[in-house]
Order: sequence, then structure tokens, then C-alpha cells
Amino acid sequence: MFLLKLLLLAAVVVAVWYVVRAVRSTSASGEVSFAPVETLPAEARQVIDAALARGETLAAARHYRAATGAGLAQSRAAVETYRWKQGGPAA
Repeated sequence: MFLLKLLLLAAVVVAVWYVVRAVRSTSASGEVSFAPVETLPAEARQVIDAALARGETLAAARHYRAATGAGLAQSRAAVETYRWKQGGPAA
């Protein structure tokens, strides 16, 4: 009976370890990937350009998110990279 409990406990520990490892590898990779603003349709780029011209980086990131469905980190990285490529100030 003791051996069965020990085996069951080991199986649970291995299962939890596997799930945690799988979740960490997919969600916390540390890399930010995004579609460049240049690849967006013209109307989306115009809205982002207008927001950046007004100095509204967060508004530009919101427009990028609406156009692509990207997360906050991806949208900020995309907009800041685009602004940098266009000769704007770095973030």
C-alpha cells in the first residue's frame, strides 16, 4: 500500500512538472514577435502615422492592436520600431 501511494505521488509530481514546463516554454519565451507596421494595410498605417505625429505612442499602439490583434508588448515594440525606422526618437 505504501509503495502504491509513493508511486502515485511520483506520477503527480511528474505531471505537474510537465505542465509547468510546457506553459513556461510557450508563454514566457522572452522574445517579442510582431508584424511590422509597414506590412499593415494603408489605412491602418495612416492612423498609426497620425497618432505618432501627434506624439501619442500609446494611441498608435492601440490602433496597431486593433489592426493585428497583437498583445500589448508586441504592439508597443512594433510601433516603437516603426517610429525609430521613420527617424523618430527612440523609446
